[in-house]
Amino acid sequence: MILAFLCAFSLKAREVELRLGKDRFQFEVDSEAGLRRLDQEVSGLIAQERTNSAHASGFLLSLAKKNHRGLAEMQRLAEEALRARESQRHDLIDNLLEITAAVNNSQRPPLPARLDVLQMPFGLWQMFRPVGRGKAPATDLPPGSSADLSRRDPLPNPFWRRPADIPSEDLSNGFGRQSFPFIKGEICDYDTPKESYGMNPGYEVNCNGAIVKLKFGEISSEPFVTRIFWALGFHADATDYSPGVKVHYDRRIFQEFNSRREVKTRFTFLGFLPFYTMKLQKRHDPFDYIAQAVLRDGRAWTGRELKEHLLRDSVRPRGEMAASNFRPEVEAQIAYLLTVAANVQAKAESVKSVGPWDYGQLDHAGRREVRGAGLLAAWVGFFDARADNTRVRLVGPKKHPQAVNYFSDLGGGMGRTSGLFSWHGENAVAFPWTFTRPSRGPRKLRITGYKTIAPNPAFAAMTLDDARWMARLIAQLSENQIVAALTASGYSPEEVRLYTKKLLNRREHMIADLGLGGEDFSRPDGAP
Repeated sequence: MILAFLCAFSLKAREVELRLGKDRFQFEVDSEAGLRRLDQEVSGLIAQERTNSAHASGFLLSLAKKNHRGLAEMQRLAEEALRARESQRHDLIDNLLEITAAVNNSQRPPLPARLDVLQMPFGLWQMFRPVGRGKAPATDLPPGSSADLSRRDPLPNPFWRRPADIPSEDLSNGFGRQSFPFIKGEICDYDTPKESYGMNPGYEVNCNGAIVKLKFGEISSEPFVTRIFWALGFHADATDYSPGVKVHYDRRIFQEFNSRREVKTRFTFLGFLPFYTMKLQKRHDPFDYIAQAVLRDGRAWTGRELKEHLLRDSVRPRGEMAASNFRPEVEAQIAYLLTVAANVQAKAESVKSVGPWDYGQLDHAGRREVRGAGLLAAWVGFFDARADNTRVRLVGPKKHPQAVNYFSDLGGGMGRTSGLFSWHGENAVAFPWTFTRPSRGPRKLRITGYKTIAPNPAFAAMTLDDARWMARLIAQLSENQIVAALTASGYSPEEVRLYTKKLLNRREHMIADLGLGGEDFSRPDGAP
């Protein structure tokens, strides 16, 4: 399958480069001639991706669909820019660059496929992951008379919108909902396996026509952190905790359980002599993720018991992969399966993914809202702030969607938040009591005990003003809201109490260390 490899970066001012295999196409998007050429070239790529979709399956089919979706949006934006007034064209081209980068990023693996030993010393910079070392002001602030830049919201953008009233948000239901959604007690049908990258297993089910993603990992941290990000104005996928989901028996649940795309790096010497392959994708036993198998006569088996009854040879490695190893007479007895606890996301028909956005691409590292997200991430201990956990999504009508930048996978947090290889989420005891220190000097920001897994240019560029701007938003959350969000996310009463104490203590120290102790945070402007 031939993919359209697209890459967006600044060659000169306002240019984009498209790569298709070994071919490269550069377009001057500030000129009509460049936009018309882009429109023509992308039209051919769309036809190619349509052909790819017809002959692909699984992950490659999903990728082809995203490519097709992104290319179609690029073409629409180019054509609209050609018709637009000069004052409107700039924003359209910004969107065009964002979509192009997202299409390219969707084809980028989480780790390099190959790494030579001679390259390893040059990768040591990855160990240096500063947060809050910026000095230059954010680049997307509106003009104003106040000298205090920390009081300025960013200009309208696709990452963040100012919440109407943070203290009034219902963080138990979350995401602007009036009640807790879907899969209360109904039995869902197995739909498709998880075929993307990812360390945690899962699959999709169909619950009365709604496609719901089940993820057997980060079952409480992701619902909680996502609620907090959403409440403070960021775009995030509605994510919930479920103590277990009922699914009609389907043999594919077991046979397709380990369909995730492999994550591995091959280490070589002198570029061609292989000596080690690092594989990060752990294989999981699907029966470990079954809490109960309920039979038609009312009896129930545990996952281990199900495996012993269902498979002719239950100790055979990967025995679920052989169709002949299943006992059809046992399958006929099973009414439904109850999964272990999971985090769940219902797919929205009006929201379609194109690909990830990167913290260091385009103008992202200069944006106040993306920088400010670094302080919020540090407060909740979200350490997995990588491009793989973001998405550019098209929201709204198919003919005229809006590109929105989402924080899409916020589960890596609420635990150990620093170290070289010692991050660990969902650990209330390991979650530190503080994460800031008093400033050294009038413009110094000190974040301690928090590092991201990979270097994050936007978090590194965060200034004291950016941090103070975000701190005022965090300060508006009430203790009751924090408790409600933790409870809805499936934490035990003991965990809720400990996390609440630590989050409040972290916030109290943060406010003091940022020099905001005298402000009234019940007022939107945080005035003294």
